[in-house]
Amino acid sequence: MDVIDLRPDLRMLVGVPGQAYLIRTPRGVVLVDTGAVGNGEAVAAALRDWGLDRGALRLVLLTHWHADHAGSAAEIGRWPGVDVAVHRADAPAVRGTEAGLPPVFTPAEEVLHARVAAGLPDAPPARVDRELEDAAVVGGAHVVATPGHTPGSAAFWFPDAGVLCTGDTAASHEGAVVLGPFNVDRAQAGESFRRLGAFDAAAVCFGHGPALLGEDTRLLREAARAATVPDPLGA
Repeated sequence: MDVIDLRPDLRMLVGVPGQAYLIRTPRGVVLVDTGAVGNGEAVAAALRDWGLDRGALRLVLLTHWHADHAGSAAEIGRWPGVDVAVHRADAPAVRGTEAGLPPVFTPAEEVLHARVAAGLPDAPPARVDRELEDAAVVGGAHVVATPGHTPGSAAFWFPDAGVLCTGDTAASHEGAVVLGPFNVDRAQAGESFRRLGAFDAAAVCFGHGPALLGEDTRLLREAARAATVPDPLGA
């Protein structure tokens, strides 16, 4: 994974596909998503570059169960002292006790999915220590339920840091903020997308695409409040 320093307390780890974020909070380091299978050492290296060891990571927050986000949850969840948390509706898929619902593809999404998911290994079953609900607070993060991409998709709002992690409910692409693709319920995902416009974030961290910082974060608020949810792959 490539490491991009967004701020002194915020790192983006970019994989192919999938992104993860390390956030330093007064309560310890939080990892939002893990990327695909095999990223444990990349996360450990990013911690070492901060002068920290694996023991500094206390919490993994998963935005949803897909393999490009939860692929390394099993590996990192075996680190000493680490808790893994996900919304209760996606917890069975993360644990491997139930199959996750597949997306309902548009024709354009079928083409894109065949390209970006080629060779992506399934996420192995991972331990889930905490099943989350909307409005819960964990590790300084407020849980924002955003169903539609998956039944248990969630965003995480860190008010003290001004950081919003959207998961795949929203994505940034070519300078625009759009509805993320590959949803189980597109209409519900659109309603969840609109929820993200309520946060006056200083940093917006997407599951896919460049993060937004400072004044640029208005692009999410504007997209979420637009008359029509921006959905370029919806046709």
